[in-house]
Amino acid sequence: MESSILELTAVLREIRALESIALPLMDAQGCVLAQRVIAPADVPSFVTAIHTGFAVASDGYLTSEIAPIVDEVPAGFRASEPLTAGACIKVHRGAPLPAGADAVVEMSRARVVDGGVILEEVEAGHGVSRVGDLISAGTTLAEPGQLLDADLLGILARAAIRSVEVHPRPRVLVLTVGTEYVEPGVPTPTGLVADHLSYLAAAIVTECGGIAFRLPPVLDDLADVEQVVDDNAHRSDLIVLCGIDSDSAPVLAAGLELEQVADGADEIVLHGMREGAIILGLPDDQVGLRSAASALLPAIVGSLMGRP
Repeated sequence: MESSILELTAVLREIRALESIALPLMDAQGCVLAQRVIAPADVPSFVTAIHTGFAVASDGYLTSEIAPIVDEVPAGFRASEPLTAGACIKVHRGAPLPAGADAVVEMSRARVVDGGVILEEVEAGHGVSRVGDLISAGTTLAEPGQLLDADLLGILARAAIRSVEVHPRPRVLVLTVGTEYVEPGVPTPTGLVADHLSYLAAAIVTECGGIAFRLPPVLDDLADVEQVVDDNAHRSDLIVLCGIDSDSAPVLAAGLELEQVADGADEIVLHGMREGAIILGLPDDQVGLRSAASALLPAIVGSLMGRP
């Protein structure tokens, strides 16, 4: 089976990526970028205090004298007036640096006394983040083919990017074919088996990055399988049929116009297309299904997502 599956995997990797669409950042999480993302502006866009402390003109106060505190600026606000010589303004982390100031003395280097604060000496630029220190306008933030994970999403949001062009996550329909299978939790008298195969396959699809939609088991009958496939092919990128055995494989292969791949143990994999959707049939043995799905689904889902 290994050589056959590896051969089929190489073929399926040639599947072209889904057409790209623009999605809001949160909707695009888990998708693969289709275009380069460029920073539209500097971050920060203003000189910012990087810690809470006292904004000063570095050459405008003496460490031996009390500097009066003439204002306090929380993050999200601006000083009411420019800094005057010899004075200071208390600023909170993230607040804009007041006009006239060029440094921030952190709280640990300041001693509050009656009438103001005694500050240690600092150089110009101390305790501040300049315009574009985090991200410069025009910087490439991400390249096509990158997965939009949580870290990258946070970076793009910090750069004020609201939407990105991505290859969408493929929609994957998963169901088990077999008269003996019933939904988990349904009483299983002799001869019936809880459908575990579609759950396993759907979980692997999700781990690969696809969006799995699972249906209840379908009777081992070509007409029933054909109806489910045809009803869902137009809204699916991939349809995974679990529970394929040596009896059902030839019938489904002929009826749905699928190719067969089999190993020495007669565990059969089917593959083909139906109304634009890729069809993949996986074995009815859990171990065989796990092996085939682990080899094939990452290749198919990854290719559809635009990921090698």
